[in-house]
Amino acid sequence: MRIQQRNITGPASGRTRRWLAVLGVCGGLLAAGLAEAAWTVALKPDPLTRQTRCLVSSEPQTTPDGYDTTPVSLIFNGDSLIVITESELDPSFSDLQLVVDKNPPIRTDQIARKMLLVFNQDLPELIRQLRIGRQAIIYLRFWPTWPATESFAVPFSLSGFSKAYDGLNQNCRPATGLGRPAS
Repeated sequence: MRIQQRNITGPASGRTRRWLAVLGVCGGLLAAGLAEAAWTVALKPDPLTRQTRCLVSSEPQTTPDGYDTTPVSLIFNGDSLIVITESELDPSFSDLQLVVDKNPPIRTDQIARKMLLVFNQDLPELIRQLRIGRQAIIYLRFWPTWPATESFAVPFSLSGFSKAYDGLNQNCRPATGLGRPAS
C-alpha cells in the first residue's frame, strides 16, 4: 500500500492551516476546562456536621452496589475526605480503602450514617497525595449484598483538586491560576 502525501497549496492553504490551529487550541482549552471543573469549592452543608462550611467536592461517579447503581462523590471538608454514597456501606471485610496513583492503600473503617466513609488519618500526607496525584480510586463494598461478591472500584480524576483546595484556603473563593503546583 502506498500513501500519497497531499499539500494544501494556493490561497486557501493559509486559511485552512489557521482554522486547524484555532480548532486545536479551542479543543485543548475546552478539554482543560472540563478537567478543572471535576472539582469545585463552595459553601455547602458538611455531610458529617450538617453545618454550612467551605467544601471541596468532586463530580459524582456511578458504581454498581450489588442490586442497582449508586452515585459516589468525594468531599473534603478541611478535616476529612468523605466518600458519600446512597447505598449502605459494608465494613465487615476491612477492605474499604483509597488508593492515589501507585501509593499504598489508605484503609479506613470509619463509617458515619451508614453511607459516609471517612478518611481522616495522616491528613497532611493525604492532602499531598491528592494535590499531586492524577487519580484516586475508592474501593467500596455495600450491604446487604448476599452472597458477598466483591468490592467496587470507583475512579476519580484528581485534575482540578489542587486548585479547588487552594480555594478552600482562600475563604472559599475559587483560586486563579494553574491547578497543579510545580513538582
